[in-house]
Amino acid sequence: MATIKSFEVTVLAIAETEFLRDLSDTTQLSFAGELLCREWSGNVLSAVAVRQLLLEPGRVVDKDAVWRHLVAQARECGGAWTLAAIGMAAPMLKRMAAVASERFEGMRQDDLAAEVLAGFLEHLVVMDIDRPGICVRLRWAAWRAVTKAGCADAAVSVPNGCATSMPPQLPLAHPDVVLARAESAGVITSAESDLIGMTRLDEVSLSEAAECLGITANAAKIRRQKAEARLVAFLMGKPIPDRKHLKHARIRSAQQTASAAA
Repeated sequence: MATIKSFEVTVLAIAETEFLRDLSDTTQLSFAGELLCREWSGNVLSAVAVRQLLLEPGRVVDKDAVWRHLVAQARECGGAWTLAAIGMAAPMLKRMAAVASERFEGMRQDDLAAEVLAGFLEHLVVMDIDRPGICVRLRWAAWRAVTKAGCADAAVSVPNGCATSMPPQLPLAHPDVVLARAESAGVITSAESDLIGMTRLDEVSLSEAAECLGITANAAKIRRQKAEARLVAFLMGKPIPDRKHLKHARIRSAQQTASAAA
């Protein structure tokens, strides 16, 4: 079984080594302590010091403020700031690569690590940093990338035109893989995959996920219900319900609830 230590010779570990070596002081770049919390106001911190504070159990810091600044600087300046972003996320990304290696045993570990990093960096450039949950969204973008690559490598994509009439052809090993394959088949969108993954698998509350997606909690609940109905139909090999069918199902459910309460 792969562990984080298994990835110490991959591109993720190499980047993390450079991060720890080059950004342990404030020579190349620094963070104002106010970004983290009031307690650190007036201090200037290195990227390595900031990472230690972010990872410290029980430490209350404004993670979104740190990541918003980090992503903005990486986009504008690149170089050391991009390295800082990778280094900050390296523990999370290595854990993700280790989990992916258990799901996709046919892929080399250096290939998995490269896919994780590519997904992370691609989303870093285009993501909306004004919305909350920046690190969570980066995590899911990286996971989508490695899962997509893993599914392609295992040749388990659903044939064109079969999404509404047949279930996946090979056994499904893990919920993340289920979501990726449903997304590849066009049954759910990437945003719906994120929503289900965050709230069902990643212990993120519905309200927190709604903030990450820029919608209300009620809208997130309805969106998840619709997506999960399509997902269940896909997995059972049944016709994918359309919007009209789902609307009528919600009305019937509401009427039944009202009748039971009367």
